[in-house]
Amino acid sequence: MGVRTIFASLGALGLAAIATAALLAASPMPTPAGAGPDDPFAASVATALLADCSSITGKAREYARIHSIDLCGADITPDDQPLRTEAVGGEECGSVTLTMESRGGGLAAIDWRATSTTGPIERIDIDVWYSSRNGGAMHRFSDATPTLHASGGAVELLDTGVAGATVSGTVQTFIATCRIAPSAVRIHVR
Repeated sequence: MGVRTIFASLGALGLAAIATAALLAASPMPTPAGAGPDDPFAASVATALLADCSSITGKAREYARIHSIDLCGADITPDDQPLRTEAVGGEECGSVTLTMESRGGGLAAIDWRATSTTGPIERIDIDVWYSSRNGGAMHRFSDATPTLHASGGAVELLDTGVAGATVSGTVQTFIATCRIAPSAVRIHVR
């Protein structure tokens, strides 16, 4: 793992910690004007996986060439040349969808699904944080089983009222390490 990858991972963890602290500090979650029984009982958000171009190896470049995957220029840049890098964020290497749905009786299902556009997923390290007036907690999903689509979830007793969830972490595809762009959902739990 390169120094840039380590700093990018630490930066992503720092952002996740800040987002989590903000989410948990807001527990019980404030109810915005108009929030209540008319809020949706289910919500879903898709967010990008953003590639760390410095994590792309020579083997990954060859895979990108064979499969015509344009990520950081890995498909066309000679091995002795540096790959292009993005000044802000990074290039997309897939997406993560976070879904939260009220199940009644104060229960909510919180699910996620990761999809790669840069080869198979080799490893996932995803944190899903949730919060309601009942408090909050975090679920960590970590798996090294190769797949094209990774998914997971939990059903939590959140009590009735407004609740929210956020997702953060990294997904290692065959070509690159990709971080999850911050995203969150908010629903009314019945």
